[in-house]
Amino acid sequence: MRPIKFRAWNTSMKQMFSAEELATDQMTLLPTGEFINVSGVNVKLSVIYPVDIMIPLQFTGLHDKNGREIYEGDILQTYQDNKVTKYGKPWKVEWISKKHKVGWNIGIPEATSYEVIGNIYENSELLKI
Repeated sequence: MRPIKFRAWNTSMKQMFSAEELATDQMTLLPTGEFINVSGVNVKLSVIYPVDIMIPLQFTGLHDKNGREIYEGDILQTYQDNKVTKYGKPWKVEWISKKHKVGWNIGIPEATSYEVIGNIYENSELLKI
């Protein structure tokens, strides 16, 4: 069973926060998709961050060829036998939920391995290659 964890992109600060940083800051994801910074002093002092400020990005349970965790929103380079695939184009990791298909879309089936080369928030230009 994969661990359920999230990282977050802060749209106002233009900064990615790792799952570990969120835990250290006592940030918790609410069922609404919003993060809450729980105050240890008084629950009424807790701050809720709307989804348009702190975007949750879920861990897929997968790791790239270097052991790096793959999260929703990551951009992956695909490899076949340790060579960039003939398609050469980086792929965006996204959750798909269609009539007959549910799961993580992380690339093309011919790929034998993946490498995280960025994410859609900090490196969107990689998708235009």
